[in-house]
Amino acid sequence: MNKYIITTESGSDLSKEIIGRYNIQVIPMHVTMGDQTYSDGSFDVQKAFDYYEKTENLPKTSGTSPQDNAEVFKQVFAEHPDAYIIHIGYSAVTTVSFNAANIAAQDFKNVYLVDSKHVSIGAAAVVKATAQFIEDNPNTSPEAIIAFVEDIRERTRMVFLPKTLQYLKAGGRVSNLAFHGANLLKIQPSIKLENGYLVSGAKYRGSFDNCLKKMVNNFFKNYNIDPDSVLIVGAPGVEDSQKEMVFDLLRENGIQKASWMKAGAVISSHGGPGAIGIAGIEKITD
Repeated sequence: MNKYIITTESGSDLSKEIIGRYNIQVIPMHVTMGDQTYSDGSFDVQKAFDYYEKTENLPKTSGTSPQDNAEVFKQVFAEHPDAYIIHIGYSAVTTVSFNAANIAAQDFKNVYLVDSKHVSIGAAAVVKATAQFIEDNPNTSPEAIIAFVEDIRERTRMVFLPKTLQYLKAGGRVSNLAFHGANLLKIQPSIKLENGYLVSGAKYRGSFDNCLKKMVNNFFKNYNIDPDSVLIVGAPGVEDSQKEMVFDLLRENGIQKASWMKAGAVISSHGGPGAIGIAGIEKITD
C-alpha cells in the first residue's frame, strides 16, 4: 500500500479541520503590503482590509516560490521517506505557484503535480474529494489519482458574491464605468471560475442579502451538485445573520451538511470584506 501526502497552496482556503483530517500539507502564498511581504495565513485577513482603507493601495498577492515548495517537499520526505506527494496546485493561469512547484519537484522523486484549475474553495473542493478518494482506495496508483483530479476539476463549480466592487475595481477587474453603473443601479455581479480564470458571472439586482439568496439558489438550479461536496467561504465582514441565511438556503436545497471556510488573504484581497462564495462538484450524468 502506497503512502500518499497531498500538498497544496494556502490560497485553497482549506479549513484546519480538513487539513488535520487528511494530513494535507499547505504551502504558503504571499501578500505584500507596502514594503512588507507576509506568508498567507500568518496574519489576520482584516489587516489586508485595514491596509487598503488606510492607503487606498490594494495588497499585492503572489504565488509560492520554488524554495517554498522545496521546503515542504523536503519535510514530507524526511518524515515519510517512501511516500508519494500529490501536489494539487492553485489555478496555474492565475499565479506562478504551479510552475514554482514544478521547478522544485525536479529535485525529488515521487512528486506528482496536477493543476486544480481552481482557486479558494473551488481548489479546496478538489483537494478534499481527492483526499477522500485516496482514503477509500489505498492501493490506488499515482496515475489513477491524477486522472481522478483531472476528472473532478472539470465538474467543480465555484461562484462568489462580493459585497463591494471596490476591491475588484482597484485590482483592474472592474472598469470605472461598470463600478459606478453597478452602484447606481444596485447591481451585484457574481464572480465565477472559467478555465481557471476569475470572470464575471450572473448579475443580480437588489440588496446584498437578496442577491446572495438568488446566487445560492441559482447555484443548485444550474448545477446537479453532489451534496457531500458543498463548501462555503466567507471573508471577514460576513454577518451572523447572513451565515445563518446561507445554511437555511442550503437545507432548502437538500444540503444537510456543508463546511464553512474562512477566506484567506489571497482571495480576500480581490473579493473584499463580506464576500461569500460557494463551491461543489457536479454529479456524473449518464
